[in-house]
Amino acid sequence: MFKILKFQENNIFIYFSVLLIVLLGVIFRFYNVGYDNLWFDEIFSFWVTDPNLSFSETFLRVKSTESIPFLYYYLIKICNSFLGYEPIVGRIFSAVFGFLSIFTVGILCKRFVNNKSFLLALCLTSLNIYLIIYSQEMRVYIFTFFLISLALIFFFNLYGESESKIFTKNFLFFSLFLTLAIFSHPFSIIILGSLICFTFADFFFFNEKNQKINISLILVSVFTLFFLFHYLQYVSLITDTINWIKQPDLKFYSNFYFSKFFGSRLLGIIHLAILIFLSFFLWKKIINNKKIIFLYIMLFLSYFIPLIYGYFLKPIIFPRYIMFVLIPIILLISILIFYLENKNLRRFLIFFFIFINLGNHLTESTLKQFFHERQKFKPDFDTALEIIKSSEANNLILYREKKFSEKTDYNGLVLYNYVQTIIKNEDYGINLLNNNLESFSGKVWNLCLTNPFNDCFKPPNKIKVLGDNILQGGIKLSLWEKKE
Repeated sequence: MFKILKFQENNIFIYFSVLLIVLLGVIFRFYNVGYDNLWFDEIFSFWVTDPNLSFSETFLRVKSTESIPFLYYYLIKICNSFLGYEPIVGRIFSAVFGFLSIFTVGILCKRFVNNKSFLLALCLTSLNIYLIIYSQEMRVYIFTFFLISLALIFFFNLYGESESKIFTKNFLFFSLFLTLAIFSHPFSIIILGSLICFTFADFFFFNEKNQKINISLILVSVFTLFFLFHYLQYVSLITDTINWIKQPDLKFYSNFYFSKFFGSRLLGIIHLAILIFLSFFLWKKIINNKKIIFLYIMLFLSYFIPLIYGYFLKPIIFPRYIMFVLIPIILLISILIFYLENKNLRRFLIFFFIFINLGNHLTESTLKQFFHERQKFKPDFDTALEIIKSSEANNLILYREKKFSEKTDYNGLVLYNYVQTIIKNEDYGINLLNNNLESFSGKVWNLCLTNPFNDCFKPPNKIKVLGDNILQGGIKLSLWEKKE
C-alpha cells in the first residue's frame, strides 16, 4: 500500500496508525456483509441480475423496473454466473469497490497537493459511516463513487501531462471511466458538467488551453448524448410513477445532508462549519491552486443542478444519489487543514477529525456488532421463515391483491424470487405457494411488507386470521386458515 501511494516520509508511527485505520475501514465494509436480509431495492437488484436470463431478458427487466442504467446490473449478473445466484454476491461486489474507494480517494488527494494531506483523506474515507453503509448494499451507489474517483485521478494526470501525443494512457482511461460512471448512474453527468465548467474557467481566467482535455470532454459528451437519447426513452415510464422523493425544505440548507453523510446532526454540523471556516480563512491559498477550485465547482454543482431541476421540473435530489459529493468534501477538509500554518492548530484538527469519526462508530453497529448481536434494520425474512419452519403449517403465500389485470406485479415477482431463493438455500422445507388460494384449504402463512411502497392487503373471502407477527424491517407474518 505504501508503494502504491508513494509515501515519502519516515514517521513509522503515522504510517502504522493510518494503516490500522484503513484496515478497520476494510473490516467494517466486509464484516457481517450478509447479516441483514436484502431491503426492497436490493431485492429488485437481485431479481434483475438472475444469471439464468439472457442479456436481452435482463435488459427488459432493467427497462421495466429500474431508473438506473444497465451497466451495474450486467456486472452483477456476470458475477452471479461465476459465483452463484446468491444475495451475498452483490453485497460483496459493493464491499470490494467500497474498499478500493478508500485508496482512489487517497491517490486523488495526491493529485491536488504534494503533502501528507492524503493520509487524512485515507482516514476520513475509511471511517466514513455513509460510505461503509453503502459498501454493504447491493446497489450501484458505491460503485459509481469508485468510478468517479478513478476518472478524476486520470483527469488530473491528463491535466498535468506535457506529452504532445493526444491518445495517451491518461486520455483513454479518463474517457473510459467517466463514461462508465455515467453509464452506471445518470447523476454522474454532474461530474462531466463540473469538468467542463473547470476547463472554461481555466481558459477565461488563466488563459490555459489543453487540447487533450477538450477532445476528451467532447468525446465523453458525445457518448453521453447517445446514452441519454436511449436512456430517457424508457426511464420516463418508471420515474413518472416515483413520487416519494420530496424537494428539500429550508431545514436542508442548514446541513446539506452532512448529518446523513457523517452519521449524526452534530457531526454533520461540525464538518460543515469547519469546512466553511477553512474555506474563508484560507481563500487566498485556495485560489492559487486551480485544481482545488475544481473541488468547489464539483461541490457546488452536485447540489445546485438537482436542486434547480427539482424546483422547475420534479424533485430528484436524495443523499445517496449525490454520494460522490463526499469526494470534494473529504478532500477539501484534508487539504485545507494541511494548509494551516499554525502547526498546533493543524495537529489538533487532524486528531479531532479522526477522533470524532472513529468515536462515531461507538454508537453505530459497525463497532457494536463485535460485542453484541447486531440489530437488524432491514426486513427480517430469516426470522419469519424460522417461525414458519418451527410451526405445524409449512405453507407460505405472499398474497397481493391484483388491482390491474393488464399490469405486471413486479413487486410481487421480485419478492417471490427472493423468498424462494432463501427457502432453497437454507433448506427450510417450506412450500411457497403462488397467489391463487381458490383451490387451497387449510392453514397457510402470509408474509407481506408494511413499508410505504407495499401493502398488507385484507385476506380473501373465507379466510380466517389466526394470528399476526410484526417483525423487524416492516415484515408482517400472519397465519391464515381457509376452510373448504
